[in-house]
Amino acid sequence: MHTGQVCQSIVPLRREPFDRSEMVSQLLFGETFRVVEDYKNWLRINTTFDSYEGWIDRKLVTALEELPSSSLHTVTNHIVRATKTGEKFPILLSPGSDLYNYSAANHSFTIANRSYTLSELPCINGTKNVRDEIIRLASLYINTPYLWGGRSAFGIDCSGLVQVVLKMVGITMPRDAYQQVSIGETIDFPSMAAPGDLAFFDNEEGAIIHVGIIADGLTIIHSSGYVRIDKLDQQGIFNVDTNSYSHKLRVIKRVVKA
Repeated sequence: MHTGQVCQSIVPLRREPFDRSEMVSQLLFGETFRVVEDYKNWLRINTTFDSYEGWIDRKLVTALEELPSSSLHTVTNHIVRATKTGEKFPILLSPGSDLYNYSAANHSFTIANRSYTLSELPCINGTKNVRDEIIRLASLYINTPYLWGGRSAFGIDCSGLVQVVLKMVGITMPRDAYQQVSIGETIDFPSMAAPGDLAFFDNEEGAIIHVGIIADGLTIIHSSGYVRIDKLDQQGIFNVDTNSYSHKLRVIKRVVKA
């Protein structure tokens, strides 16, 4: 296998080739990859979307002769169900999943030479303003539990939330917060920020350890314990539940030009 595609809801990407190894990220349904190394039941891959490397269980993916070039739709609804032709039970698709050859007329698509029918609309007609759409999409994840390496509505980490939400509006971001901070234009003060801007936070050593999406009224949507909305100011994130600051602000970046 040289290239492949995910045909499961979620596939864990692990640091080492065994099941108990740390999950460093996830691939969502429809996402593709190139194989770097083949070891027993495991594949070391490089993801097509963000060039992230790790190990996946070969049983969870489908081999491709070449990467697909057909039309692509990205799921922007909350959770949708896709049932493969000839099967009874559906697969649950998280926002950010990729559909190829989607037909709105009969709610179907094909992937890896398999046909699926959708029980819900995969894409919602969101707002025309990209910043408003970012906030709408980020809000889909409110109360989703934090999961290290997660990128889905079943569990997500802080940088996974940012990456997948921006993917759904056509903006490609790196996987980790320390990589994401290098993208975009620096905004000097929180009062100058706009919805859809990204706020990054560091630790005592100055390393970037957290990121969130700025919303209206100097609030922030971020994954900390679960995806939640907190207050943001020049000092950092103020947790309304504990009545204290949880993260120290390092920088605000603007990745949306509009």
